[in-house]
Amino acid sequence: MTARLLEWKPDLTKEVDEKGWSPLHCAAYLGHTEIVEQLLAKSPDKSVTYLGIKDSKKTALHIAANRNHQDIVKLLLSHSPDCCEQVDDKGNNVLHSAIMSERYHATRHILNDNSLLRVRRLINEKDAKGDSPLHLLASYQVYDPSLSEDNRVDKMALNKDKLTALDIFSRANVKPVRILT
Repeated sequence: MTARLLEWKPDLTKEVDEKGWSPLHCAAYLGHTEIVEQLLAKSPDKSVTYLGIKDSKKTALHIAANRNHQDIVKLLLSHSPDCCEQVDDKGNNVLHSAIMSERYHATRHILNDNSLLRVRRLINEKDAKGDSPLHLLASYQVYDPSLSEDNRVDKMALNKDKLTALDIFSRANVKPVRILT
């Protein structure tokens, strides 16, 4: 059905509802990889991957990362590599979104499968609160060696509260909830 609709009117890929959700946002949310492929293939240009929903400016990539739809993350990044630089209204990039899903392994999969994200320095990018992805993991009391032991990660980065990720761990005064291996 999707293929037929897109043959009839390819610009449907850029149509949004009253909340700013495009078909790509919906397919990314629901995890429909085949539909995402069709939408990307039929889109007249790459702008559809950069569309943010109205209330939060989240792109389809943010949504796919938050929902741990790894195949869709890969598709979106291969179609529009620069879309990983988009941030939502709170300054969250794709890694922040993956961590906030509380599916902590999602971040590792995104980083391991998409070396582009490491090159783009997203691993050190701060959100509006000044938190890097490592700060967010620390706030959830999660230790992830893929970030914590990566020499490209700035472990001394300070957030707006002048705290490093280690400071956040220490302040909780408890053992990490989970150590990812």
